[in-house]
Amino acid sequence: MQTRSFIRCITVGFAAIAVAGFYAQAAGQTTAKPSRYLYLWAGSGTSKKTGTDMIAVVDADPGSATYGTVINALTVDTAGRMPHHSEFSLPAHGSLFVNDFGADRSYLIDPADPAHPKLAGQMMSVPAAHTAHSFARLPNGHVVATIQFGDGIIAGNSGGLAEFHQNGKLVRYSSSADAAFSGARIRTYALTMLPAIDRIVTTSSAMDTESVANTVQVWRMSDLKLMKTLEVPKVATDSSYKYPFEVRAMPSGRTAMVNTYTCGFYHVTNLESEPRLERVMAMDQPKNFGCSVPIIAGHFMLMPIAYAHRYATLDISDPSHPVEVSSVATDTTFYPHWVARDPGSDRVVVDDQGDGAPFVMIGHFDATTGKLTWDEKFRDAGATK
Repeated sequence: MQTRSFIRCITVGFAAIAVAGFYAQAAGQTTAKPSRYLYLWAGSGTSKKTGTDMIAVVDADPGSATYGTVINALTVDTAGRMPHHSEFSLPAHGSLFVNDFGADRSYLIDPADPAHPKLAGQMMSVPAAHTAHSFARLPNGHVVATIQFGDGIIAGNSGGLAEFHQNGKLVRYSSSADAAFSGARIRTYALTMLPAIDRIVTTSSAMDTESVANTVQVWRMSDLKLMKTLEVPKVATDSSYKYPFEVRAMPSGRTAMVNTYTCGFYHVTNLESEPRLERVMAMDQPKNFGCSVPIIAGHFMLMPIAYAHRYATLDISDPSHPVEVSSVATDTTFYPHWVARDPGSDRVVVDDQGDGAPFVMIGHFDATTGKLTWDEKFRDAGATK
């Protein structure tokens, strides 16, 4: 593993683009129509200099004469450091949560007038903890954020989970520190919700060169009580256990699938009693490195793999035995990182992780076959690709 490459992928630099998601409906309404707008959370700040954080509004109507063009932009901060994660889709009610990881600030974006979003406020900081990373919604509309760091008092300085009201006010916070893993550096990173069984599953990965615990944690959703910490089992023959990165609820809503950045896949089961973590697949290394932010659609997982310059489709109908069934290559200047899904169509939006140019593409993902194809109409005027 090349540490420098890992840093670049997760410490996104100049003009980084994080996909905030499609917006299809007015507040309080639902629709099966394709989304009219695409929000991009973008900016020009780096760890060495401040820059502008912004929400770019892109015309996502394929029938529009301005399809694929930026039609509006909201300046969120002029002293940003690294616009990073957002919620994976816009909420049916209330504001969208986004963060600037480098500046340790998170914001609320009001999409009530979807073509003209507004800044609705800033998320409260967490006493005795800092640096939010990822967000997910509770059934009551509250937002849970993963927090990477504690207050430095407890050895390991583990992060935790924080619950926020829709207005950004803190409701509660729980630490990831576990007496069974005394001194472990647990950097709470990604999360997925399993409301049917009152559980949240989180991963642990660093955003820099720090060596941290390779763990997966199970929480009670209703009160953010930490139920179990699971160490990702080491395998002597490869490094696929390192950097547990993203986690997704399986279609049953009762188990979850974790992917490591080193392209190992782990099925998390028995979540209601004694959770278990089973390695179910590992992709060949070193050609597969950089398994990042996927989606699950039907019985398929669409996985961006940064340094393989490709998107792999895994059939996860038998989660104990995933099978790769399709692969779509990009050119070597594009480093796939994030996938978000249009709730009203078969479209997905993907972006580069920061090694290549700030670049966004739209594809069509067939949830019955697992095939991904690119939307050739979605391009800048005069672009050759």
